[in-house]
Amino acid sequence: MSASNKIKPVLINLNIGDQLTATSCSHVVVELIKFISHQRLQIPYTYQWLKQVVNKKKMSENSGKKESLQSEMHFRSVSSALENLDLILKSLMKEINGSVIPEEVCIALGSTPVTCREVYRLLLPTICHKFQCYSSHIATDDQIKRSIFRILMTSDLSQVIFTPMAPTNMYIFIRKKISPVCSGLTCDTFIKASGCRLPKDTKIVVIDFRAQKQDNLLCCNNFQIFGEVISESLENLQLGDQPNFNEIESSATMTWYQSSYVMKGFKDCIVNGSSITNKWLES
Repeated sequence: MSASNKIKPVLINLNIGDQLTATSCSHVVVELIKFISHQRLQIPYTYQWLKQVVNKKKMSENSGKKESLQSEMHFRSVSSALENLDLILKSLMKEINGSVIPEEVCIALGSTPVTCREVYRLLLPTICHKFQCYSSHIATDDQIKRSIFRILMTSDLSQVIFTPMAPTNMYIFIRKKISPVCSGLTCDTFIKASGCRLPKDTKIVVIDFRAQKQDNLLCCNNFQIFGEVISESLENLQLGDQPNFNEIESSATMTWYQSSYVMKGFKDCIVNGSSITNKWLES
């Protein structure tokens, strides 16, 4: 199938790479995944609210209070989905804060990766400020989040997120550059992906974190790794080779890894016109 017959990716340039530390980068990625999960109706309420509800329900279970079979079955679905999502987010944060930042985080929504309906590709900066850096270019988490979500809500992303989507599976991939200075994966929860070409009707959203002004990162990135001087320019490290957005396939210069955890989306459970989660809050 020729590229001309495929749906064109929605490209969103955030240009925030020179404002990030590895920690703030991981926080933003985590918040984006929570945002996508809710906006694409994989979870019926915001992540934070659902966590509060699930924790309240667990407390009522410890008190010995009994619920209906329907309530218990729905609770198992909700708590399992959130548990897997939490494990995904924790392992992602470890990878981004590891020795080498992944070049990309990919979120695929569909029954399988090969048949995914939507893909969100987050292109990460390969260089961030060190945690001890005091550069004036570094922004706080709150400043970054406000800027990002303002850009997203006024971008072409609305073409995707405001169309209905039924709950399905959410798969997470990361792409890492093959390099002599790369020490591999930080977590064993990611495994090498077999790779796939995306269906021609897959909606693809590319969110580019990378900065256009690499000079703003010189303050704390003129250093040596494992005794070897990095010879590539910051521009080459920052921009790298542009991936083919219609595939998730490893090459001679990069490797894709897939999280072993999969979040299964779910609908709300309505009983007598009210969400069953309201009962959990009352318990």
